[in-house]
Amino acid sequence: MGVRQTRLIGNLSEADLKNMRIFRRVADAGGVTAAADLNGAEKSTYSRALKALEDRLDGALCERGPHGFHLTEYGRRVYSAATSLEDALGNVRTEINGARKSLTGALSLGVADNMLTNPAAKISDALEAFFQRAPAVSVSLSIYPPDQLAQVLADRRVHLAVIGAKNLERSMTATPLFDEEYALYCCPHPGQHPPHIDTLRSRGIGVVHRNFSGPGPSEDSLRITAAWSVLASGIEAVATYINTGRCVGFLPRHYVEGIRTRRPFVEVPGSESMRRQTTFVVAQETARTKSHPMILMSDILKSVMRAEG
Repeated sequence: MGVRQTRLIGNLSEADLKNMRIFRRVADAGGVTAAADLNGAEKSTYSRALKALEDRLDGALCERGPHGFHLTEYGRRVYSAATSLEDALGNVRTEINGARKSLTGALSLGVADNMLTNPAAKISDALEAFFQRAPAVSVSLSIYPPDQLAQVLADRRVHLAVIGAKNLERSMTATPLFDEEYALYCCPHPGQHPPHIDTLRSRGIGVVHRNFSGPGPSEDSLRITAAWSVLASGIEAVATYINTGRCVGFLPRHYVEGIRTRRPFVEVPGSESMRRQTTFVVAQETARTKSHPMILMSDILKSVMRAEG
């Protein structure tokens, strides 16, 4: 169910604002039960608030049922509007506290998965510096696969994202931070030679595909001729498949060098031309007002990465 009618919505009351905050919590948590548990509230309280907001705004904001929880198109637009409202209130608070030389508010940072083993990605160093500079700011950190992170940023569920540049949408602006190199790997059994890229099918070797086909290694894997294929969600799942010795797949070089497994990872002979380099950036929605915490975190990320370079 979408918007029921076209009447204009009047001035928002304090109750409306409260219900919109609850709606955002429900959307962020992926459901009423999860949101209530996460925030120590009664499920019935959140259900009533969501129903009241849908009645007030004349439309369904989310679908709830056996197929899971997801926002309607109307719900996504209301979520974006509610986020803009929270940003505006937060900016007012930040400006007032800025006049008092005190940086407060909230900052949510999204980071692509498996950055920890990349020596060029100094995310923890940036966070440490931010904590020292802005101890009163509430910081939340979320890790997502690249395609999901792009959507989370577009939905304004995070203020900033450290993400591969190829995953950006037109509505986003970004500044380069560091690079990441991918290669095609295998894990041959003891006593076996690693399979050449041209012999995968004849040797019965499969290829691992990520469960999204965006630009980069996940897309390149679709071009490999192999005996069969499997689907993986996340870098660790890809590595686990490869470590069976029966599959090849793309992994970041830093990830391979930073873990220890029962079979060592070896770059697939003949696949050197398939090496890829991805530039990671700090990105935000272009139309979103930059708060002082957002500006500070962006500056720190750029400063830390340049120092590393």
